[in-house]
Formats: sequence, C-alpha cells, structure tokens
Amino acid sequence: MTTSLHNGWVIPEWTLSDRLRKAREVADMTQTEIAEVLELTRRTIGSYESGERAPKRAVVAAWAMATAVPVEWLETGKTPSPDGEGVSVVRHQGLEPRTR
Repeated sequence: MTTSLHNGWVIPEWTLSDRLRKAREVADMTQTEIAEVLELTRRTIGSYESGERAPKRAVVAAWAMATAVPVEWLETGKTPSPDGEGVSVVRHQGLEPRTR
C-alpha cells in the first residue's frame, strides 16, 4: 500500500491485492475457505493477496460474489455507481451472491 499527499493529507491508496484481502476479511473468511469456494489453492489466494500474482477478471468477479462486495470496488477501488453497474457485471456472468 502506498500513500499520497493531497493538501497536507495522507490518503491511502489500496491495491487490488489489498482490496481482495479486505473483502475476504470482512466476509469473515480464511484464505483456505475462499480457496475452497473459488476452487483454487490457498497458495494461489495468498499470491493474489500479496500482489505476487494478479488474478484474472473471472476470479475477481467470483471473489466479489463470494465476499458480497461489488466487483467494481475490487477492480478499481471506487464505489459503484447508484445504477448498480458493478453488481450487474457480476450477475451477467451467471454468478450468484453469497448469502451470509
């Protein structure tokens, strides 16, 4: 994670790997649990969260659904627009949201 200065403020800049980890933690899932849901290895999950490897878009979309966060936020760090565009991208791929 890097930071930038804006008008004297320090503003954190979250990377994709940071957002993946945060989404998993907020969903109260371990790396092993999300690996099972996504049908990946725990090592692969760790490599995504450390920034060692970048996941394909399909993995990011599945991660979003598994953790109930908007895919747009995972991809860009920006809050989705009110029209729900970020959610519709994931639903378009035929994935269903995780129920808690």
